[in-house]
Amino acid sequence: MSPETPVSAASDLRRLCRTSRSAVLATTAIGHKQVDDGWPVASMVVPAIDLDGAPILLISDLADHTRHLKADARLSMLFTGADPSCDDKRPIETDHPRLTLFGRAIPTTSADIRERYLLTNPDAAQYVDFGDFGFYRVAVEAAYWVGGFGKQRRLSGTQFIVDDCQALRESHDHIVDHMNTDHLDAIADIVAHHTGHPKQPGWKMMSIDCDGMVLGTDLTESSVLRIEFPQTVLNPSDARQILVEMSKISRA
Repeated sequence: MSPETPVSAASDLRRLCRTSRSAVLATTAIGHKQVDDGWPVASMVVPAIDLDGAPILLISDLADHTRHLKADARLSMLFTGADPSCDDKRPIETDHPRLTLFGRAIPTTSADIRERYLLTNPDAAQYVDFGDFGFYRVAVEAAYWVGGFGKQRRLSGTQFIVDDCQALRESHDHIVDHMNTDHLDAIADIVAHHTGHPKQPGWKMMSIDCDGMVLGTDLTESSVLRIEFPQTVLNPSDARQILVEMSKISRA
């Protein structure tokens, strides 16, 4: 999404979150060793995004921000999407889109949340079972997008989060297994059509959500990529229809 591209749907905002490698987390100081209670404190976190768009955090009890959240669950998170360049000499683009989410951190021991986080951040497997680490799902209450001068949009949490996608969550593993067992040729076609990669076998579906899918391969030049859906999906029937349509277009 370029700075000139208008954001016209909540899916665009969720996409910005999904493409962010990290986020800035703001909490309210409680028992901080350097500032009084109530001070705003910013830190960097590595989130994952759930099927419906809700951020997932894996954070340590040893961190200041975790102690803050246990006392006051309110937070905000700033997402800026994928870094367009690693060039330190590149000028700062004030028109680069950014999104602030406001919500509350809810602790969870859900196996689905754990799996979703590790699919997005596999390196976290090195410490996920440490006793001081725990998962939190952010209950989003509001979203504020800025795309530059005169470009902004405000949404409520109910507008940002996809509702009624429990059927997709429950069928997630079945959809992934079915695509990887019976439709690897369709996946290869979709990859070739929607990305710059040549058509070749080896791509498999790793995960699916309401807005798109993540594919992986053992090919050395690229191991993981994300392909967005043309519209939001809520259940297995929606997913099947979208994937069939994308496959037909890719083969045309």
